[in-house]
Amino acid sequence: MEAETEASFSFPPEGPRAYHTEGECTIGGAHAFILRISRVFGLAPLRFEARGESWAVRVSPAASLYSYILVTALVAGTVYGLCAELRAGTAASPRMASQTAQLVSACDVLVVTLTAAAAVYHAPERMRIIIAFMDTVADVDESIGAHFSRARERRVSGVMLAILVFFTLLVADDFCFYALQAKKIDRHWEVVRNYGGFYLLWFVVIVLELQFAFTALSVRARFRALNDALALTADHLCRPVEKTNQGALNVFAFHVCARSRRHTAPDTRRNHLIVRRERGGHCGQLAVPAGEALERLAVLQGALCEALHRLDAAYGLPLALLLISTLMHLIVTPYFFIMEIIVSVHRIHFLVLQFLWCATHVLRILVVVEPCHYTITEGRRTAELVCRLLRAASSDRVSMLVGRLDLFSRQLSLQSVCYSPMGFCTLGRPLVASIFGAVTTYLVILIQFQRYDA
Repeated sequence: MEAETEASFSFPPEGPRAYHTEGECTIGGAHAFILRISRVFGLAPLRFEARGESWAVRVSPAASLYSYILVTALVAGTVYGLCAELRAGTAASPRMASQTAQLVSACDVLVVTLTAAAAVYHAPERMRIIIAFMDTVADVDESIGAHFSRARERRVSGVMLAILVFFTLLVADDFCFYALQAKKIDRHWEVVRNYGGFYLLWFVVIVLELQFAFTALSVRARFRALNDALALTADHLCRPVEKTNQGALNVFAFHVCARSRRHTAPDTRRNHLIVRRERGGHCGQLAVPAGEALERLAVLQGALCEALHRLDAAYGLPLALLLISTLMHLIVTPYFFIMEIIVSVHRIHFLVLQFLWCATHVLRILVVVEPCHYTITEGRRTAELVCRLLRAASSDRVSMLVGRLDLFSRQLSLQSVCYSPMGFCTLGRPLVASIFGAVTTYLVILIQFQRYDA
């Protein structure tokens, strides 16, 4: 049975709280799981301190130094290995059998290296932004009366672990395949040395994607809860514009932030819920008048938008490089697959590996894009709910709310709900269609170059 907890105080009108310890937050569950994995690969240079069943985290200088040393060593080893393979020539390299393959493989290695380096070198600053983001999210959960689901925490952790296990097996198989191919010309130890850093950097990229997807899903869950509270407000005004679906909000372990600060919050900031829910139940009711609820929900929506924009800036460069990396791999992997069929070697193991890599890269795109798409959808739903409330407020019965709703609608028009890394694209499903179109175009070009090579 899912265990749930009820929040107890609200987001203050004047802005985020100032009574918590700056630069520190308390986490647990799936969020602690992904951050601990991220710390191993240098993506979360944090210090963990046990607080009962949860952990207090803050940016650690020692962990930051470990991250810098780790990524510098891996990048240096990868660049050295790439240069060694290029010097060995096409006849002695299992991955670079032609000049076109040399160019493609070099771009493949370099783009992964740049993505991992950008992600790790910027990790301390990104973690500070994420810690501030978690505090904002805790405020939202407390105000809306969010429920916490331990069962969902376990499912999220299980999905992330399954992805990592699958990717580990795929990388190990790919690494062993090329080592065995190099053994035929007595270069297997050289290949192991030259490509070891490259394969380890791959794990940095995958964990970065999981970290971002988890954070984006957390943002989307809060926008959804805010929209449910808006629909509940409309129902309270006897103008039901949308049937609410008040399911348990998966707050991804941020509930421990609220619980750890109950006794440190000022008395004037306690017991100001917008939505009150009975323990163990899903249905909620407004804890304040409808006009005040709308005002506070507007403040919450603005805080969420600000947190989203800060996260977008924090992940901007790594995400931009990650998209370029994924586009490159979606071109490179099918290219090698097609070339294997054209040259009629038909190594079944190699064909299966390339097919699995193609599926993995498609999954990588979906892992990054889908949470962003659903967040954009929730942002549009907020605008629709406010517009419907404005129409409903035209009657004399609720005319006093028109001013507040008008301010809310203006706020929505000025604050976009989307992820746009470095401002060059918007993460959404149209981007997936554009990537697949580009992949098709460049594959045709590469195959034509291969014919000239022959």
